[in-house]
Amino acid sequence: MDLDLEAYATVMAELAAAGDARTEVLARHGLDEDRWDAIDSHWQERLSEALAEEAEGIPALLAAYTAAYAAAQRALTPPMPLEQFARVTRLLQATGDLQAALAKVGVTLSDFVRSNEHWSRRMAEDPAEERRFQDALRGDG
Repeated sequence: MDLDLEAYATVMAELAAAGDARTEVLARHGLDEDRWDAIDSHWQERLSEALAEEAEGIPALLAAYTAAYAAAQRALTPPMPLEQFARVTRLLQATGDLQAALAKVGVTLSDFVRSNEHWSRRMAEDPAEERRFQDALRGDG
């Protein structure tokens, strides 16, 4: 097959984010629709077979694909800056209206979710990041 699992996951993530730029994404990877259809069919079949296995836990192939796809998504769009994330959080706490908070700051739900994952992990690992977030949440930073 032309693409290994990681490269396949990368193309899938790029296509998911591409909107109308599908042809451009495929071309950037040296693919056309016919080649992509064959590659996609191959990997979808492999992933379906892995899901059908009678094993405990998550099949290794599916876990590897999921990790590669998540890494590709993170690489495509970095998280919003901590101060911006804190602003959305502050607005959400004040109003309880996530859509309004996102609109006021000018970010998408996927931006917020990705940033929440990123900053929650960073704050759990680093007390200084937690302090920065709390300062920004109060409007001190």
